[in-house]
Amino acid sequence: MDLGSPYFVLLSIGLALGCRWVLRWGPKIGVERLALVDVCIAAVVGGILGGRILHVVAEPLPGHALSSGELARLEQKLPELDPAGRALVEEALLHPPVAAPWSFVAATEPGPLRDAMVEALRRDPHGVPALLWYRAHPSYVLQFWRGGLAYIGGLGLAFVLCVLVAKRHGAKIRDVADATAPGIALGLIFGRIGCFLGGCCYGQVCDAAWWATQPGWYGHPVGGVPRYPTALLSALNAFVLFWVLRWLYQRRAFRGEVFLALLVVYAPGRYLIEALRADPRGGAGGLSTSQLGVLLSGGPALLLWIVLRVRGREALPPLREPNQSEANAGEASEAAADPPEGDPR
Repeated sequence: MDLGSPYFVLLSIGLALGCRWVLRWGPKIGVERLALVDVCIAAVVGGILGGRILHVVAEPLPGHALSSGELARLEQKLPELDPAGRALVEEALLHPPVAAPWSFVAATEPGPLRDAMVEALRRDPHGVPALLWYRAHPSYVLQFWRGGLAYIGGLGLAFVLCVLVAKRHGAKIRDVADATAPGIALGLIFGRIGCFLGGCCYGQVCDAAWWATQPGWYGHPVGGVPRYPTALLSALNAFVLFWVLRWLYQRRAFRGEVFLALLVVYAPGRYLIEALRADPRGGAGGLSTSQLGVLLSGGPALLLWIVLRVRGREALPPLREPNQSEANAGEASEAAADPPEGDPR
């Protein structure tokens, strides 16, 4: 993937539309638009950075068997390798199928990190920590446009940064959380469509059916076989979530309810879809990292939602249009973001 890939383009569209939602609807519950601009910036930075951190720290390298073309490219690298590395790869080539992490081994300089990769590879080809690769190639850590963003990590860090920004502006944190929740779901719709177009987050092999047909541009190991369309199912899950949150936004019983609903309603669908996925992911105890994440966030959120609902409704003001000074401030902030013609920015 690169900056012009379908994944990155759809991800950018999703982030832009999500922020647009927040800036349009946040003032209706009394959050100042200038505060929301900073919240959106924090959410985008935190979402990308947090998603990348969780991918780097928790997820494994691809563990599929190399295709004939990938094997040919690996063999072409042999003359470039040091003697020890060449011996390791040649031995692996003698015992097919050859797991994908051997390509990463061949691209890593000799040393403790490569030795650790080989040791992990021999134990479990599907369990080689991606962190070993990124430690050996730190320049790749920030290249998120190549793929490798974990939603749960992005949501967590974005939440922390948005809370800090909201406090700095003196905004009500629970109102800010409610304002951002539908925007998160809206952005996720486009992000998951980007996953589908890019061929990531793919499902397990299943019986042939029209809905299991893979796009013709999918390469190895995703294409050529029917698979559960997990990326599209995730987009559908986010679509339903967005409209549930949008409906609740105008009927919330207490501050923070919409954000709690985001965590609660999202969790079951994500948990079940994860069980159908086949792409490399980290995890523990037979559960993926994302399944653990939605259990740890959705469960407590459900309990808190019930408790606050039992306490009764808060006296919340009705949705309102921003006053003229807030509208003018928002227009000024947008104008400042667009430099005049000829501005070197």
